[in-house]
Amino acid sequence: MSRGIGTLAEVARQCDVSTSTVSRVLNNKRQGRFSVSDDVRSRVLRVAQELQYRPSMAARNLAVGKTMLVAVMGVAGIWSDRVGPVEEAVGAMAESLDNAGYDIYVSFMSKRHSPFNLPALRVDGIVAVGPRDVNMLAALDQSGVPYVSINGLTGERGSAISPDDAKGTRLALKHLYDLGHRRIAYLDHWSIDANHPSVAERRRAYYESSKELGFSIPEMNLPMLPANSAWDPFYEPFVRRAIIEEKATAVLSYSHQGALSLLRTAHDLGLNVPRDFSLVCFNNEPVVRLAVPSITAVDVPSARMGQVAAEILLRQMSLEQPGEPVRLKLDESLVVRESSAPAIRR
Repeated sequence: MSRGIGTLAEVARQCDVSTSTVSRVLNNKRQGRFSVSDDVRSRVLRVAQELQYRPSMAARNLAVGKTMLVAVMGVAGIWSDRVGPVEEAVGAMAESLDNAGYDIYVSFMSKRHSPFNLPALRVDGIVAVGPRDVNMLAALDQSGVPYVSINGLTGERGSAISPDDAKGTRLALKHLYDLGHRRIAYLDHWSIDANHPSVAERRRAYYESSKELGFSIPEMNLPMLPANSAWDPFYEPFVRRAIIEEKATAVLSYSHQGALSLLRTAHDLGLNVPRDFSLVCFNNEPVVRLAVPSITAVDVPSARMGQVAAEILLRQMSLEQPGEPVRLKLDESLVVRESSAPAIRR
């Protein structure tokens, strides 16, 4: 018997049955109904497996009420240096949906169209990754398809799951304050196109915490980076200004990539962490544990975000009519490591 990617007609021909019989058998396999003899059913399943037959997604969409397909939209791409909590959340969410019998369709961001246009295939639900503008979600709101936003904004009819960045910021700053730091700098997201909700939320919590706890903020006066520009030229001016000139004894970094870059920059300038300044960052990624020194980090509950997003979406997809949107924030925690130490009076 020849091997290869078979069609429905090829499976029917080799089994000497009609294509409708093959279709009925394969659908019965999923739904548990048996309308043909066991011998025919076994033969069709065996030949379909040998031919590596896969049903047409488009045909299945037209033929059934439920597609058992979920679209994940707004994924920036797969880059080795950009993996963070959002990517981990998407992975956990996909695993949960897969366990529930759903297939995942991923749509990567494109400059040709909005990242949250309706998908080309009919789907039972949609996951919107990190939306920064509710206007981009208008098509999803109007479609009636259940959708959930992970770590971003959501529209009128969408559910949302995100981390509590304000609490995470306060946790990190309280930790530094308790270590005796009274002048704390913040490595903000200084790019002009930085419009993710977490940017404003963490920045606001930083300024509010300075008043609540009583630590001072260095005068930075650094120019904003142009949109879509590399951050490499920014780190040395930041360290020179915040640590050397303004005498900050600690830095909170918006991201783990920023913290790693500060470590390298401090080394190049002859500074030591945590002797010359303590360092804390967001995103408890594995690389911060492997750095020297290991970095104290705010742990964004990425896997839990993905799992909860899947639970919300599964519940919404099970309803005959769209249910009330669910909006949740998950607590962040602090993992203390070597990069944060008691302040040394200089």
